[in-house]
Amino acid sequence: MVSVIKATGEKEPFSQEKVRQSIKRAGIAEEIQEQVVAHIKSKLYEDIPTSEIYRHITEFLGQSKNPYTKVKYGLKQAIMALGPTGYPFEDFVSEILKTQGYTTTVRNILQGKCITHEIDVIAQKGETKIMVEAKFHNLAGTKTNVHVALYTKARFNDVIEKNNLNQAWLVTNTKVTSDAITYALCMGMKIISWDYPEGESLRELIEKSNLTPVTALTSLSQNQIQQLLQNNFVLCRDICKNPKALELLGLPQDKKQNILSEATFVCNL
Repeated sequence: MVSVIKATGEKEPFSQEKVRQSIKRAGIAEEIQEQVVAHIKSKLYEDIPTSEIYRHITEFLGQSKNPYTKVKYGLKQAIMALGPTGYPFEDFVSEILKTQGYTTTVRNILQGKCITHEIDVIAQKGETKIMVEAKFHNLAGTKTNVHVALYTKARFNDVIEKNNLNQAWLVTNTKVTSDAITYALCMGMKIISWDYPEGESLRELIEKSNLTPVTALTSLSQNQIQQLLQNNFVLCRDICKNPKALELLGLPQDKKQNILSEATFVCNL
């Protein structure tokens, strides 16, 4: 059995079922799924990095009859690319919570009992008012540890009284350590990480809401992505609703049309 090396440096046996499930979850057409699996099996060697497997999959999908499908498969990497600052991730989390029926504000300055705090997201639904710590990492293999959960709880304790808050959430784009989960459960905090909790993980919330960040668009360069993010265009949906956003990039009409076509494909998935 061929082994693979994960982003964390851990080694595990290659699982074609994991590959099959990942491409199925991304909404890749059924007739292509087995072709992808067969393609990856032909590229395997001992201790192949999972990043190389990902590259082979996206390259294969990019050459398929619907090349834009690779955008959906690259969702995790697209979230990682929302940096270098954490602001676009805060905006992204805010938009996800809106699809859950919350009203939200970002980067709130709140007076606590002891000091003032900049709170990433405040979300409210009925009598529920939540302080959200949006913890962003842009390095693959990073895990959000218990120190972040401790920090979030300490801030919540300081601002809860003066601001009528009743819940603290920690939302992160990476996996979390078992200690962080144990501490959060003990303290009545909610954690949403890339793969936790089951049924309500960040990945599942993104898939259900069909909110894809502009960082997923392969027709944009890194500089163009940063221009859009700096002007608060975080979602592909933002471009679909307001194609004039592309005027910021100073591109010829055919190039703008290519970007809009890819964004429209993603928005309609």
